[in-house]
Amino acid sequence: MPITGSKTKMERDARRNEEKLRICRLCDIAAGIPDDIGRYADRLYALLPESERAGGELMDSRLAVCNDCNRNSDGTCLECGCYCVIRSFAVSKHCPVGKW
Repeated sequence: MPITGSKTKMERDARRNEEKLRICRLCDIAAGIPDDIGRYADRLYALLPESERAGGELMDSRLAVCNDCNRNSDGTCLECGCYCVIRSFAVSKHCPVGKW
């Protein structure tokens, strides 16, 4: 009989999988910037479920906004710490200052 409040193996596994699919956590950035952001972004994009992937047109429009934003510092959002290109390709993500 499980102890009240304890997590089942399935709940723990689901949590681990959710953590693996998170995009742009500030602690990931603090751990070090990848040498090749393009390959890093490609790998993360491939991990996203297809229903969560923004299409090229949506990504391009989001990045155009980011490129003109004063909170963009060489492709990193100064509001949230995310790489703009990575944040732009997840449908559920949004601009932290509400621009898209």
